[in-house]
Amino acid sequence: MARQNVGTPRFYIDSGLYQQSIGAWTPNDDQKSLVQLNPTNVVGKPNNDIIIPRISPIRYVAFLGHSGGSYYPLFDDTDVDGFTEVVNMNGSQETDEDYSGFSIGIFSDREDATGVKGVIGNEDSTIGAVSIGNYYDMPHSPDLNLKLTTEYDGVKTIQTKGGATLSNASYTKPADWGDSGAWQLGSVDGQGASNLRSGRRVWDLSFSYLNDSDIMPNLGVQNYEDEAITEDILSGTDFFSQVINRTMGGHLPFIFQPDGANADPKADGFAICRFDMKSFTYDQVANNVYNVKLKIREVW
Repeated sequence: MARQNVGTPRFYIDSGLYQQSIGAWTPNDDQKSLVQLNPTNVVGKPNNDIIIPRISPIRYVAFLGHSGGSYYPLFDDTDVDGFTEVVNMNGSQETDEDYSGFSIGIFSDREDATGVKGVIGNEDSTIGAVSIGNYYDMPHSPDLNLKLTTEYDGVKTIQTKGGATLSNASYTKPADWGDSGAWQLGSVDGQGASNLRSGRRVWDLSFSYLNDSDIMPNLGVQNYEDEAITEDILSGTDFFSQVINRTMGGHLPFIFQPDGANADPKADGFAICRFDMKSFTYDQVANNVYNVKLKIREVW
């Protein structure tokens, strides 16, 4: 168990959310609630699959708030290559997941594919959200002076004239995902596990000595003088292209894993988050080398 320690953070960035926000894709009416990265609205399975167009690399699928069954990704109608289970996903059309709750798997991108299907394989399944997109691993772990805060911003207290303290809690923890708590794994029969953890997590992280190619995009003019630029804002592998731009700097949520190398679901190692920042600043400390600070806040 990692006890919420931060290693090398991983950001799972939802391509469906990004495409909706720029007007590049509109989901079917019966699928809209499932592609908002909000697993609290658990519904019956609308159909066999949810298809996200591939306008940029796609390397993960996450099924959140599900009741168990078979969940797996397909590129168009073919199996993905290089599939790796992150949590509770077999990646097989024939095998049910070990637990209800949530499942995450990663795989190799395929440039010739037109889209990725997140397949929900059981007719009686219920599910809260399907997230499909790309993930980004920070080049290295953050500085040692990081800060993890647990907020109780839903709790308000007042003191009466007589000196008594009155408290009202509008919320103390993330809303449940159907019959189970957020980021909990239940039994194979769909009986979810309760979420007893309270509070909202906030990470303040600083990263030192990042190369410019790791964090800055290539914004050159495309096809200038017949010389095509092979990397643009959609295909770029840097932090801005993959994370900041795709989340619109905090407008869109993402799945955050504080330690991308830790695949133990018991480590409480996932959260749906937004950037809690008005701007992103790169502080140059050497030639083409920068320091970056991030504030990441759990949302629901």
